[in-house]
Amino acid sequence: MRAHENKFREILASFVLALLVVLGSAGLAAQTKPLVNVDADGLGLHGYDPVAYFAEGRAVKGDPQFRASFGGSTYYFKSSANQAAFEREPNRYAPRYGGYCAMAMAMGKLEDIDPNQFLVHDGKLMLQRNEKAHLMFAKDPAGNSKKADENWAKLQSQRGN
Repeated sequence: MRAHENKFREILASFVLALLVVLGSAGLAAQTKPLVNVDADGLGLHGYDPVAYFAEGRAVKGDPQFRASFGGSTYYFKSSANQAAFEREPNRYAPRYGGYCAMAMAMGKLEDIDPNQFLVHDGKLMLQRNEKAHLMFAKDPAGNSKKADENWAKLQSQRGN
């Protein structure tokens, strides 16, 4: 019986060590990602129009001829009217958490988004990485927003922003 206990402890120790390595790598990856979710060209929201989420209540692909930059990201708009609205009030329309998934931020992570998974909560654009994250966030948008705000503030202070 002693041999079985030792083997179990050895397996458990290996598992815990592997888990720590994985979690440490995930945390390190989140820490090294930029605080603005953009592609290689600096485009945010995967080219979707941030104003359309508010004006139309849906994700609408933007047109590169209508563009504006704000907070380290370039955004495309479906029309010059949406571009002008954004330029007047960029803080109103820009996505929260640098354009990263709001549910992931509530969990202390930086994750990319699916532009079709979103919620406008308390006048703020909150995007999600997938339908599961969207449903989780939508169950308690106030509580999840609060957690995400706290984690975002911590992440920014760690980075000196």
